[in-house]
Amino acid sequence: MVTTVRSTVHHILCAGLTIALLMPAALGLADDADSTPATLLRQQCGDCHCDGAAEGGVELGGLLDRLTDAPRPQATGADPDRAAWLAVWRNLRAETMPPADAPHPTPPKRKTLVQFVERDVLGVDPARPDPGSIVLRRLNRVEYANTLQDLTGLELNILDTLPADDTGYGFDTIGDVLSMSPLLVEKYLATATVVAEKLVTVAVPVIDRDRSGQPLPLDYPKSVRRVFAAGPRPDDKSLQAEHLATTVRHLAERAFRRPVDQATVDRLVSLAQATDDAVGGTFETGVAAVLTAVLSSPRFLFRVEAEAAPAEEDAALSSAVPVDEFSLASRLSYFLWSSMPDDTLFELAQAGRLRAELPQQIDRMIADRRSDAFVGNFVGQWLQTRDVEGLAFDFLAIVGGGDRKALEKMFGGSLRRAMRQETEHLFAHLLRNDLPATDLLVGHDTFLNAELAAFYGIPGIEGKQMRLVTLDPSSHRGGLLTQASVLVVTSNPSRTSPVKRGLFILDNLLGTPAPPPPPNVPPLKEEPAGSTLGMRELMELHRRDALCSSCHARMDPLGLTLEQYNAIGQWRGDEAKSLDTSGRLITGESFANAGELAAVIAGPRRRDFHRCITEKLLTYALGRGLEFFDAPAVDTIVDGLEEDGRLVTAVRGVVNSVPFQMRRPTATPTIAPPPPTVVEGTP
Repeated sequence: MVTTVRSTVHHILCAGLTIALLMPAALGLADDADSTPATLLRQQCGDCHCDGAAEGGVELGGLLDRLTDAPRPQATGADPDRAAWLAVWRNLRAETMPPADAPHPTPPKRKTLVQFVERDVLGVDPARPDPGSIVLRRLNRVEYANTLQDLTGLELNILDTLPADDTGYGFDTIGDVLSMSPLLVEKYLATATVVAEKLVTVAVPVIDRDRSGQPLPLDYPKSVRRVFAAGPRPDDKSLQAEHLATTVRHLAERAFRRPVDQATVDRLVSLAQATDDAVGGTFETGVAAVLTAVLSSPRFLFRVEAEAAPAEEDAALSSAVPVDEFSLASRLSYFLWSSMPDDTLFELAQAGRLRAELPQQIDRMIADRRSDAFVGNFVGQWLQTRDVEGLAFDFLAIVGGGDRKALEKMFGGSLRRAMRQETEHLFAHLLRNDLPATDLLVGHDTFLNAELAAFYGIPGIEGKQMRLVTLDPSSHRGGLLTQASVLVVTSNPSRTSPVKRGLFILDNLLGTPAPPPPPNVPPLKEEPAGSTLGMRELMELHRRDALCSSCHARMDPLGLTLEQYNAIGQWRGDEAKSLDTSGRLITGESFANAGELAAVIAGPRRRDFHRCITEKLLTYALGRGLEFFDAPAVDTIVDGLEEDGRLVTAVRGVVNSVPFQMRRPTATPTIAPPPPTVVEGTP
């Protein structure tokens, strides 16, 4: 009976018929008869957000009254209250509201409030998940370069010839910002021509030999056999047409990452024959012409996805349908390899077995060294390690004097590269060895070479190669917060920046970014000559401005706890001992130094860290920013992370999630996209 009542109440709420039916028993609040979500929100937040009070621009009283007066589904872009409810939801979810010094709801009540806003206000229904919209995604330049190399087998150096991609939500995999400019079109056409010319140069059939030295049948060099999968053209003319069609079909299917229709194959075969028949033409030049056309095709340059038709009985009701297995193969390979699917993924997709074998394929792909691309691209943007090697610094201002050239040489390219590699190698080590994600923060293992170890003041490390090192527990190093890569990318050219460092921690480790600064905020005043004010005192002066205080109360304590390390990541030595690096999170947890802050994030705030890394992984993998309707998927992944803590669990969770494997249904589900219009011979 109770279950029936709860189910009935839930469906009434989801239909937006009435807020007044929010009964305590139906929401897990039977211990307090007056504590419906509406009254509980007023009790917990009323002092600052009700009865005319509107801290942060949120007036809960009016929001709740409008729900009662005009109940309706709230998850529409036209709803003027939606942004306010989203702010309420984010703060409740992150436990940043109520403030640390105010009474907090118990965990069950907070969960009830979060679910109330998610489901009954914003309209999220876990039983009918929304996988979000799909944006036609262009390959970014890293994916394009990797795909070209894996498709052709040729050693190509084209990455630096392409313009840098725009970024969104911190990543360059975001479909909305991967536009196609006229300059980029010219670059792609020029690259296709260069690749085709190189193919003709390299693709000269040769006689290979087996281990005993006996000659083998005529074949191509190993580097181009991916293009000429059927081998050299046979002498028997009756077999040549079929051989050409087989070669062309294999090349087109691998380039387009899915089977191609016969009409496309026929057009490409005609192009190859016309080139072959021209003066000076050969079988190889004909295939090279096909390669040029394929590499210029939208089906190569963009990730075209299709949906698998849902079961007939669910077709009218389904809010999400699976992507077909070829689309899933591409999503998986570009997530974990930043490149096209290999033969194994393609064959599994063709047989319809990829979904059934996903666990094995995820493990295989992570173990493969091609996943280094995922580590470099994801970590490089999430933790900004990509920037370490290109930042400029005023070394004399940072260290207080010395030989500028000697300092620049000391902080040269090889040391900066080692800084980046330390962070990326640690992430890869945890991922491939089933180790906890929190070891990124509090683990005692890291990767060093002789140069970086000397920079850190750690003896006993020799050689240029990075190797796994277990740090002494008393070391000033250990975890992301004390790694030079993080300290460097969060500094200004001439000094540390507690604001940048604090914001980095909020955004990338806790997942609770501060709001953007208001306009015309005064800059941090430099310390006057002869003054004894330290960074903490300067920040306190800055926070006296009412415009600055609310945001800086979140950021400054986090950034100031890293002040024992200078702008290029060096430990300050004896000076560090005199610095006050204590602080407190907005949620109330206190810490005395960087190590204790890391322990707080990995301990009491572990779920925040797990949610943050989950959201970053999903954003990178999906190529879009996350929305409130992604909350059930995020929560499912985080729940799995909370159970075993392993970093690889987050990656597996992303691949198994609804947004990764599904899409919104189209009016007429199709198995494969329709053939695009052919322009100037391009398939």
